[in-house]
Amino acid sequence: MAKERREDQPQEMTLEQAKAYRASLAKPEVKVWSETEKREEFRKFWAQAKRKYGKAKDIEGILWTHLKSSGFDVPEKFEAGLAHFGLKTVK
Repeated sequence: MAKERREDQPQEMTLEQAKAYRASLAKPEVKVWSETEKREEFRKFWAQAKRKYGKAKDIEGILWTHLKSSGFDVPEKFEAGLAHFGLKTVK
């Protein structure tokens, strides 16, 4: 006699469902940046972006001070911080 499946027993997951379930359990790690790491990341960012904004390197210190004081001193917020400062991209 074969065992019959009862409704109260959990069904097995497919491979895709299992992967999605495990991925949903993982929480993203929040990167904690030190002050020197943030400054170095901005230096790298500004080295690439200064042409995009049509500005020279000499305003890097001013921009960093503004970003730091207004809370845009993490790499994810650099673009928003420059917009907050009033810089617009040059075409």
